[in-house]
Amino acid sequence: MPSMSWSVTLQISGSPALAVARAPVDVEAVDRIEAVIAPGDNNKVLDIQPGGLGAIHVLLIKSSSYGPHMSFKVSDGVADSNSVVLDSPQLFSGGGVALFNLAPRQLKLSNSSTDQSATVEILVARDATP
Repeated sequence: MPSMSWSVTLQISGSPALAVARAPVDVEAVDRIEAVIAPGDNNKVLDIQPGGLGAIHVLLIKSSSYGPHMSFKVSDGVADSNSVVLDSPQLFSGGGVALFNLAPRQLKLSNSSTDQSATVEILVARDATP
């Protein structure tokens, strides 16, 4: 069974760096998805995991392009979350995924740019059994 850990260091000029880390935790499944979101794509569906809300240990969304033209929604296949601007890498860990108030089975990505594609990478580490 693979294990997952992560660390992030934040540095604000004139202040000491703040580092946070997640100790290794066993995960049953790891999914890595890469997709091109073309200019004008609206709610392009990417299936990210079949499980419930509590199954995800980490969800990372990274893009080759950030800004107000990029956005995503989380969907459980029936309902969608509010749209979130993809203005920087997004990392949801542990209880952070619960902020969407639905089991994130899909991401719906939109690119309102008229001329700039974006390559989006998604990493999901999760439990595969209930």
